[in-house]
This record gives sequence, structure tokens and C-alpha cells, in this order.
Amino acid sequence: MEIIEYIKAEMARVRISVERVMKDMPPEIFNFPAPGTANTISATFVHLMNSEDHFIQEVLQGKPTVWKSRGWSEKTGIQKPPSIGEDWSDYKNRKIELQPLLEYMAEVWRATDAYLASVTPDDLDRRLVFAGRERSVGDMLHLSIAQSYSHAGEIAALKGIQGIKGLPV
Repeated sequence: MEIIEYIKAEMARVRISVERVMKDMPPEIFNFPAPGTANTISATFVHLMNSEDHFIQEVLQGKPTVWKSRGWSEKTGIQKPPSIGEDWSDYKNRKIELQPLLEYMAEVWRATDAYLASVTPDDLDRRLVFAGRERSVGDMLHLSIAQSYSHAGEIAALKGIQGIKGLPV
């Protein structure tokens, strides 16, 4: 298997995991204020999707995110997606609608697919700076996939502590 095809296949697999964990998500589960310092599913899901958007659009292509360029703050009522190192406590008591975020997810995935359709094996070696260190495009694609798997697992666990099945396994 060629490396680009492998990356596309991994991206497809992580999307299946995300879709499965988000399937039939009740609003009260989506917005449940988890105990302790755990985040809500809503905050985790917004962060999951915005991370891919940021990595692929801004970091790899130097473009504005889908969130910014297509007005998703207005469509979702979320001023700014939660980011690493920030206080996410605002999400503990917010009621966020899932449907607009699923539509955002679809747009992010279309934009990612368009990018992946143009990537060549040589592009994967291009160097860039992210989070204060040099990385390759290939590293960033791996990070995007790994982060999505990680957050899908978090969402599954957050569903589990609320008494519903997290993943269909």
C-alpha cells in the first residue's frame, strides 16, 4: 500500500470511530457536566473537530480554518472552540446543540479530503513549525489521526460514566 493511501485509510477508520461514538447522542449526555476535571462531551467533540480543522487548514496549508472562513461561531453559538491549555469550564454548564456541530464535522472532513487528494509522498517530508518544534507534514497528519482516536476514546468513556455504551464493541 502506498503511504498516501494508508493515510487516507487511517483517516477513514478514525472517522468511523468518531461517527460510532457520536451516534444517537442524547442532548443530556452530550452536555452532561462530567465530575471532577473531566470535560463535557460537547467540549471534547468541538475540540476534536476543530483540531483537525486547525491542523489541516491552518498549519499544513496556511489557510483560515473552516470554522473561521464559513462562520461556524455564528452557526453554533460557540464564540471560540476550546483549545489546549485553556480553561474549558465554561462548557460545564452550557447547552450546546449537536446537529450544527455534526454539519461542521462534515465540512471539516470534506476540506480534509480535498487536501489529502492533493498531497504527494514528497509533500509528507515538508518541514514546518508546530507547537514550538519542527515537524513534517506526515507527522502532523499522524497527530491529527491520533488526536481524533484519543478524543473518540474520551467521549466513549464519558458516555460510559453516564451509564450508556460508549463504543459498539
